[in-house]
Amino acid sequence: MALRNKIKAKLLKQYFVRFHMSLILGATIASGVLIDKGLLYFGFDAMGWRYALSVLGAYGVFFGLVRLWVWYAAGVAPRVGDVDFDPGDLSLGRGGASDLFDAPVGGGIDLNVDLDEGFWILIVLAVLVLVICLAGGYLIWMAPEILPEVAIEAAIGAGLLRQVKTDSAGWAARLLWKTWIPLACVMGIALFAGAFMQSACPDAKTARGALYCASQR
Repeated sequence: MALRNKIKAKLLKQYFVRFHMSLILGATIASGVLIDKGLLYFGFDAMGWRYALSVLGAYGVFFGLVRLWVWYAAGVAPRVGDVDFDPGDLSLGRGGASDLFDAPVGGGIDLNVDLDEGFWILIVLAVLVLVICLAGGYLIWMAPEILPEVAIEAAIGAGLLRQVKTDSAGWAARLLWKTWIPLACVMGIALFAGAFMQSACPDAKTARGALYCASQR
């Protein structure tokens, strides 16, 4: 445990992990937007399931980006010898929402929507954005607990930290355990929001399309 804490302290001293997590999340959100656009392009019109799949796909990108962070921050894992370990041996020498929805074809969006479907669509969208922001804020705040732990687990899994006398669940399991709650929250509200908007405007394929549809009633 003492050795894990030393490695963690070394990583936290060397890197501004909350800033790095914010970059990872920015790229994750962008990937979710692209996945959504790709699914729509290939004819996946069911908004609820499309949004949920986009969140799940973005989460996969998040996993990959965190793994890249481990490579960047510690050369995949702390470099240690077979017998002795010095936290100073860590290879840490390297330095230091977009438009989520497509516009409907044939015109812009009139926000002077009626107070029935349009109002509730706006409320659902606001809740979706709020949940995404809260989940992102949580991950950024918890970055000092998440990223170093993942790096240590990756090192143990690679057999480079034989001095750490502990069972290792693996870096992926550790990352999933630390992040499954925000994932479930975002996926759940995304599924509900998409299904609600499409139920209000069956012809809509995007959130803007749903708002545009409601504004024309």
